[in-house]
Amino acid sequence: MPLQEEMKKELEKYVKKKAFQRAIGISKNVEIEFLAQGEYNINYILKDEEDKFVIRLNLGSQMDLDDQIGYEFNALEQLAPSGVTPRPYYLDNSKEELPYGMLVMEYLPGRPLDYRKDLKKAAEVLASVHEVDIEDNTILIEEQKPLSAIWDECDSLLEKYFNSELADAQVKDFLKKVKVNLREKREKEREIIELLPLSIVNTELNSANFLVDDKNDRAYLVDWEKPLITTPLQDLSIFMVPTTTLWKADFIFNQGEEEEFLHHYLKARGLDERYQEISSALQLFNQFSVMRGISWSAMAWVEYQEPGRLIKNEDTFKTMESYLKMDFLELLFPQIG
Repeated sequence: MPLQEEMKKELEKYVKKKAFQRAIGISKNVEIEFLAQGEYNINYILKDEEDKFVIRLNLGSQMDLDDQIGYEFNALEQLAPSGVTPRPYYLDNSKEELPYGMLVMEYLPGRPLDYRKDLKKAAEVLASVHEVDIEDNTILIEEQKPLSAIWDECDSLLEKYFNSELADAQVKDFLKKVKVNLREKREKEREIIELLPLSIVNTELNSANFLVDDKNDRAYLVDWEKPLITTPLQDLSIFMVPTTTLWKADFIFNQGEEEEFLHHYLKARGLDERYQEISSALQLFNQFSVMRGISWSAMAWVEYQEPGRLIKNEDTFKTMESYLKMDFLELLFPQIG
């Protein structure tokens, strides 16, 4: 039986417990429907007669956390004042009645973001998120050296690819040159981290993680698996680079679209006069963001072909494979000869 079906049956038993129903405020007449799955989570819709909620089951942690689902729940609690993220309602990280950590959060309506017509909405959502006050006692991980952290992560991720018999020799050689090139550029991160106040950042901003509610002219950011406290430039960069925009959509920003998005964001934060310096910093940050997307894809491309993986998505595999083609890599890193 597929895992998503197996866990649906487990949840159908779980949500009938009176303590759970009282905590959420739902009736006994509830239904569970499969919603979506990512690389490390499976999501379901919980419906009663009047309300909808999202149940999120966590199967693993990109951040190597013991309590991944608790970390995400805490982030959603802190982000609630933004008005553009799901409100969290319930957490069960005990793994006593379910084999995986689980949270229940607000169901938000909407369609995936369309880069060609929703740039202003996306910019305003990110501005709202980045202006949330950070709690003094936050458990969210703070990253003061984002370029070094990304480089170290890439170094670790690429080992899986470099050590695999499946790896392409030409791609390996190219990626090793990219690593050397970016290692020297980390020294500029001190200037970057001081440009803007630290914020809660999402770090994973593909178009499917935004929801646009056309009926109510609202937009939301709904996937908070890997938040950090660091410079908001990290989110802006991740949002715009090709490894993100091509993940769920057929889109690459041109210069005019990059300028449009950044102006909308800075205007929403009252920072439009700082466009030039922030745009310049993003040109550097983008190289690291692209490298992270490629490194993760290289690692996951190998893992996808190993036995025993819980979640396998054929579209994801094809996208990762396309990222490891030499023509695409040369487009991303024209500075590598």
